[in-house]
Amino acid sequence: MIMRKYIHLTLFSLLILASCTNSKNNQSTEETSDSTSATLTELPANFYKRLEGTIAGKAVVMNLQKLEGEYDGNYHYDGPWLNLSTDTLVGKDSLVLFENSFYDYYFDQDAKQNHLALKWTGNGFKGTWSDGKGTKNFPIQLTEKYPEGSYQFTTGVYTDSVKAFAEREKSPQATISFEYLQAKSTDDAGNWLNDQLKSISGIKSGNVNREAGFKKMASAYFADYKQQISKQQKDGPDRGFEAWMNYTDDSQQSIVYNENGFVVVDYLTDAYTGGAHGNYASTMFCLDVKNKKQMVLNDVVKIDSNSLQKLLEQNLRKQYNIKPQDQLNKVLFDNFLKPNNNFYFNRNGLAFMYNPYEVASYAQGQIVVFIPFSELKAYLIPAFAERLGIK
Repeated sequence: MIMRKYIHLTLFSLLILASCTNSKNNQSTEETSDSTSATLTELPANFYKRLEGTIAGKAVVMNLQKLEGEYDGNYHYDGPWLNLSTDTLVGKDSLVLFENSFYDYYFDQDAKQNHLALKWTGNGFKGTWSDGKGTKNFPIQLTEKYPEGSYQFTTGVYTDSVKAFAEREKSPQATISFEYLQAKSTDDAGNWLNDQLKSISGIKSGNVNREAGFKKMASAYFADYKQQISKQQKDGPDRGFEAWMNYTDDSQQSIVYNENGFVVVDYLTDAYTGGAHGNYASTMFCLDVKNKKQMVLNDVVKIDSNSLQKLLEQNLRKQYNIKPQDQLNKVLFDNFLKPNNNFYFNRNGLAFMYNPYEVASYAQGQIVVFIPFSELKAYLIPAFAERLGIK
């Protein structure tokens, strides 16, 4: 929630800074090294890695991405996801990651974040998990793996910016960035995935390469920005509008599930267009690569809305520390929580993502409610359950 927003804003701020200080006005970078090579003892500059192994002896699956020196990722074992972000980089093969969930703040507002200290071994990571209090330490053993039904990706970013007043050395400006994923494979599955990933980023034609598509969207964004600058000037003398004319429009694609012929993408957008603060939102895309379709909720469960709402509200109480005697509007705007279409899943359960202002205030951040599959067994679509190995 709030911490997750901070993590992503930090990442986007670094990307914006990189675009402003680059000698060129726009830049596109992409991973070029083979992330599965067991001979590499240094981590590539940019990558996506799917990792399997154990933390504290428990089996985990981790999705980890690196782009221009910053790490972002998640892992899960027997429940919902834990999010990861950069704490400290140690040389070219070691790092320390922060760990947080969407729910920590609701149980302990002063909780200190857990850490994962990792060292790259050439085909995985070894290290130590430490709790925020420094009282517990557990071993980490992870290996990069892509079993059948999972997919390899590269990561890249396109950034561009334009000044509000080209003739001024110091001028407000608009900055845009697209962090993207690209499937490595060029077979039917890889080509379909790349068409979907481009579409998620806003590139309408699958035949257009990413750089051309991003450049076209950036040009439209800058044209609109220039129109707003012109309108402000025509409306009268500067009454401080230049102070909030540093616009940003950033997007990021992250993988949260990559198994059994499914790829789940978190598409995070973050924009500032003046005012007290910007706004951000995640749209979850559940891609059935095996059947080449974007999934809808009925592909996962067949359940009436009242039963699903009841399960959502029960798990909201558990996960956001709402006592039985308290109303749901302790966290939400209303005393109920209806399902939306912004769902996603891992091997353990089904989650619903609610963005700021959708069901709660901006200060509450994103609200994510996770329903274990053990509570949904009677409603699971048999073909979906079979692919995930749910019995």
